[in-house]
Amino acid sequence: MATCRIVHTSATPEQYDAILGKVSASGASTASRKLHIAAVGEDGKIQVVEVWDSRSDSEAFGEAVRAAREELSIGEPASMSLLEVRNQIA
Repeated sequence: MATCRIVHTSATPEQYDAILGKVSASGASTASRKLHIAAVGEDGKIQVVEVWDSRSDSEAFGEAVRAAREELSIGEPASMSLLEVRNQIA
């Protein structure tokens, strides 16, 4: 079942770019990710919405993000939700 992941990060746009660079260099797979939107919230922190083919794919990618955050000393997300996708209209 497809999964939607919504993350309210503690990362600035510059930190977000650094995290993505580390994750990309790690070779973490994004093959099953169908959608990725990153936006800057009112607090200046990045918020991310992703849709994945499965929860396990989302969680595996999340582990690569966690490792990159730790390496860069960037704090945990303020909140994260994993939701079952009911409908996706392209």
